[in-house]
Amino acid sequence: MRAMAGPGLGQQAAELPGREQECAVVDRLLAGACAGVAGALVIRGEPGIGKSALLGYARAHAPPMMVLSACGVQAESDLAFAGLHELLRPVLPYLGELPDAQSRALAAALGLAPSSQPDRLLICAAVLGLLAAAAETQPLLCLIDDAQWVDRPSADALVFTARRLRAEPLAVLFGVRDSESGRFEAAVLPELVLTGLGQDAAVEVLATTGRAAAPSVCGRLLAEADGNPLALLELPGSLSEEQLNGRIPLPEAIPLTPRLEGVFRQRIGRLPRPAQTALLIAAADNTGDAPAVLRAAAMLELPADALDPAEGSGLIRITGTTITFRHPLVRSALYQAATLSQRQQAHAALASALSGDDHADRRVWHQAMATLTGDEEVAAALEASARRAELRAGHSSAATAYLHAAELSTDEDRRAGRIAAAAHAAWDAGQPDRAREIVGRALPLAAGQTQTHLLHLSGLIEAHTGSVREAFAILVDAADASTDPSLTVEMLFEAADAAQFAGDPAAVVELGQRAARISAADELDRFKIAALSGFARAYAGDHDQAQALITDALRCADTLTDPRVLMWAADAASASKGLGAGLPYVNRAVDQARRNGLVGLLPLVLRRQAMEFLWLSQFDLAYATAQEGYRLSVDLGYGSSGHLVNMAAAEAAWGREQDARTHIEEAVKLSQRRGSLFPAIGAEWTLGLIDLAAGHPAEAAERLLAITSPDHPHHNPLIALEVMPDAVEAGVRAGRPEQAAARLHSLRGRVAAAPTIARRALLARCEALLGERNQDDAFREAIALGSGLPPMQQARTELLYGEWLRRERRRTDARAHLRAAIHGFRRLGAMPWAERAEAELRATGETARKRDASAAEQLTPQEFQIAGLVTDGLTNREIAAQLYLSPRTVDYHLHKVFTKLGIASRTELVRHGLLRPGPA
Repeated sequence: MRAMAGPGLGQQAAELPGREQECAVVDRLLAGACAGVAGALVIRGEPGIGKSALLGYARAHAPPMMVLSACGVQAESDLAFAGLHELLRPVLPYLGELPDAQSRALAAALGLAPSSQPDRLLICAAVLGLLAAAAETQPLLCLIDDAQWVDRPSADALVFTARRLRAEPLAVLFGVRDSESGRFEAAVLPELVLTGLGQDAAVEVLATTGRAAAPSVCGRLLAEADGNPLALLELPGSLSEEQLNGRIPLPEAIPLTPRLEGVFRQRIGRLPRPAQTALLIAAADNTGDAPAVLRAAAMLELPADALDPAEGSGLIRITGTTITFRHPLVRSALYQAATLSQRQQAHAALASALSGDDHADRRVWHQAMATLTGDEEVAAALEASARRAELRAGHSSAATAYLHAAELSTDEDRRAGRIAAAAHAAWDAGQPDRAREIVGRALPLAAGQTQTHLLHLSGLIEAHTGSVREAFAILVDAADASTDPSLTVEMLFEAADAAQFAGDPAAVVELGQRAARISAADELDRFKIAALSGFARAYAGDHDQAQALITDALRCADTLTDPRVLMWAADAASASKGLGAGLPYVNRAVDQARRNGLVGLLPLVLRRQAMEFLWLSQFDLAYATAQEGYRLSVDLGYGSSGHLVNMAAAEAAWGREQDARTHIEEAVKLSQRRGSLFPAIGAEWTLGLIDLAAGHPAEAAERLLAITSPDHPHHNPLIALEVMPDAVEAGVRAGRPEQAAARLHSLRGRVAAAPTIARRALLARCEALLGERNQDDAFREAIALGSGLPPMQQARTELLYGEWLRRERRRTDARAHLRAAIHGFRRLGAMPWAERAEAELRATGETARKRDASAAEQLTPQEFQIAGLVTDGLTNREIAAQLYLSPRTVDYHLHKVFTKLGIASRTELVRHGLLRPGPA
């Protein structure tokens, strides 16, 4: 990266003929930022089309904004966090305003402090916080040109920031050259695609060059340029007077970009040889650091004034100690036109000119660029640089460094180890396809535990982003190859997880049996072995033994703190005691992940937390959690189908049927591509509940009886247990009592193995529905035990009892239970169920009172989440750190909460508390 040039090309930033509409877009962005409404814009187009000029226009019109700027440089696009270092340098004094974890992470990424927790999304959140803090003092404009060449860690952080802007006085503009192989990805951000100028504007730009030309030549230049402003400005300068006057024919047409680079090469070629060499050194450097370039030039015995001719020709500008190129194409023309030996010479000179620890990584990169043949010393230095990059969460750059180190390795074992390290770094960088490709290169070279670790990584990649069936097979192979018992247990657990998602219960049983034969080395191993063995027994139908093993596992889990293990403990608790019982464990997992900045784990634990919230009828929290998990999954490149199903389940409860069906459709498509059947079960369950609430029992029974059948290809015995009460209700209402009775028989056996109050209540309700004993007694028992049920299930029991009483012509008795059901459903925002209960109440001769809509129901999921955190006593700064927002954005949402609730302060919010309905 280097400081970005202004508009250049001899134009004034305020004068961009033919770009009036584009300038208006930029004006609106700047005005919004100055008014406290943040925004971002990606400006795309071919080389020379005016991206840099439009960024220059923004700079010229930015006052009273502080302007931060940087520009990507191809030669050093893999130097971790070079872009952020250049962009953020003026605002680093605001680091102290960030939460400690974020401040430490960003300082480490920029090489200002040692690293203790290299989590790349924590660094992304820190960049957002730092820019937001700086913008509190003065509105801020960030300009990033040639963003396609910005190093990946910096680009990730900047896109993360831009996607989360809302209420900050901050604007971010990216200029992107789409013709380059390294495409700049910025999903969701608004884009402005520049095309060629119209004829009148092109003529106006051509006239600004000051070089008169014959009409026929002007016509040819206009046709050749095809509206490209840079071509219009630069092509006349490449022609002789005879060519301009039409006395000598113009050259044949050639592609635009090579022509423009050729124009600059002609100008470079007119410079003295020392000036060309010095200019090449400047092109190979990415900092614009004039003293470093001049020291490198001195290494090649170039004169001290070697750059003067280049500056005199307008190809560069030297301001203070900074070198700025006239246009990015000047740099690429220089670098691409140089011979390999000339480039090596320039990089070697720069490496020699950069001394001290501050420049260690940059020096190593230049040494590597100057080296073609095997050189173990340079390879070792590159490997050390890669490790430093990993410690700063610059995983993408680390992967490149490891691969380059492997290319320069003279020892085959070290080569294999470096390629393997590159694969792990690429995975940590959120580049699963790249990691998968590197693993494929590394496996044939690897042996022993290196091979085992590569297989383990390959299985994880497939489990999270590819085929779960393939993940299962790879993880089993890895476990077979492992000589480390603890690692073997972990891979067996992960393989069982994949088998469960793939719908292969027999594999889960077999893996549990394998794990049971391994001797535990510590408490963590004991937990994993007991839990996996317990799951296996549950899948085998041995519920008593499963319960005993899982109980043992949970005793081990009480002292564990690893978020992944706590998530498995949540699974174990839910299997033992029912959904909802895992919430204490998964809450600890989320807390540990947030507290320690383990953002990469958050999507996984948030998916599990949302499931617990759903069962406990906390639909608002479930939805907000699922939304956060979905956004982070997209950021990380993880599978997101589970989050979509959780969102759909909450939407279905609230009656947002179309939204629920849309999310389910998207989730099923994603899961089918990965061969994952688990989300399909959740999708069918949700659709069955939609039908059940809407009074379509036949359709509900078709779905719910199917996924609780052991013969169903998607059958999961642990989930089937939770679905059975719904399947019994649907079967009875649809006139399929025999199938409903079969589900009741299975449910009775499972409840006997682990007779919690909630399960006994649901069992009694099912017995009442089927009439297997006195129905009045069974319903009364279900009501009496209902305190152990979540609110949604309590209300459904009241509804079913009220419906039965009405059919028995006990209308007065029915009304009390139907009113209780209506009240319960309304408090949860479960309007389809409330409407069903209201219809039943009307059938008794009574009409439900008109519903008083709570203002809290108008809150969005994120507003509700923020309000809940305020009532928990968190400050805006703490909430921002937890949700990866800026404090100002938190304040923006909080004031909307105040308006909707009709209150004026946090104190009132805390004093009155917050109801938990779903959003409107």
